[in-house]
Amino acid sequence: MLKVIYISILCGLLFSLPISAQENISSVEKLRSFIQKDYFTLNLLIQSEGRFSFKDDNFQGGRTFSTPNARISIKGKFDGGLFYRFYINAASEPNLLDAYIGYKFNDAFSLSAGSMKPKQTLDYIPSPDAHKFVDRATMTGLLVGSREIGISATGEMSGFYYYTGLFNGNRLRTNNNNKFYLIGRLQYTVDDLIPGTVQFAVSASTGDSEGTVSGSTGPLLSGKRTIIGSDIELEYERLYLAAEYLRGELETYYSTGGNEIISGYYLTGGLHLSDKIMTLARWQLWSYKEFGTTEKKLTLGTNIDFTTIAGIVLNIDAYIPDQGNTKYGASFILQIVY
Repeated sequence: MLKVIYISILCGLLFSLPISAQENISSVEKLRSFIQKDYFTLNLLIQSEGRFSFKDDNFQGGRTFSTPNARISIKGKFDGGLFYRFYINAASEPNLLDAYIGYKFNDAFSLSAGSMKPKQTLDYIPSPDAHKFVDRATMTGLLVGSREIGISATGEMSGFYYYTGLFNGNRLRTNNNNKFYLIGRLQYTVDDLIPGTVQFAVSASTGDSEGTVSGSTGPLLSGKRTIIGSDIELEYERLYLAAEYLRGELETYYSTGGNEIISGYYLTGGLHLSDKIMTLARWQLWSYKEFGTTEKKLTLGTNIDFTTIAGIVLNIDAYIPDQGNTKYGASFILQIVY
């Protein structure tokens, strides 16, 4: 109840702002200067979502409206390198997302402990308000978890960035088998290889996670899982390109002929038509060794920024199963974030 009251107060502040463009920008900046300091920064994300399957079926949830995110973030940093974050989502269970403290020794080494989002894959690193599509890539949901409890280290030096962490391996629960889950990512960013900025990365994770669902929508694990991946991202003027590959070898309860192997990739292309409008296309493919199936999906999208804090993401999807007819659907996310 207390969280609902907080959200109501914050929404009232936002929607009481003047509606003209210049006044809106001025009001937002005043609000940010009031509630966003180095030692205490308050952020809010509200997303309203709609889905419409072109046929009367349950493709991507069928035909429905929802509120996937009503998130409040409190974070800050203090003199000496200490930092923290507390992050909740009142629209879903469990409410807790992040709750960690950390210490930054220097640019090359920071240490964090608590509940956090592991920075493993390109598709999962952006927050929901910065993700370019309504949904994450399917293979990401099948293999990669969005939150874990443990410790992690990050750092940057000479264009390189690294992330490594040791976690319980069963999302936001205490360790159920006294075995840990190791996650790592190494990326390199270069500005002058070709026009624009190019980022290359490799990632991996391994550990015994018996009794845990792989990713958010994958199979129930009966033991060890090992995931490897690589990705590339390019930004040049108004052009955006990205690609990622993931392969997971999983011990599952339904595996009969050895471990299940889920692998796949996506290719994304985007073009900024203006400072406020971006068009996108994503092709993805994923396969299951145990079932011997390969599935595909094409997504066309348009992202529109109404103001500096409000926008909409529009998608049309075509899902091509290994067997059966192609399914079509549309979806949107309307959001406000600051």
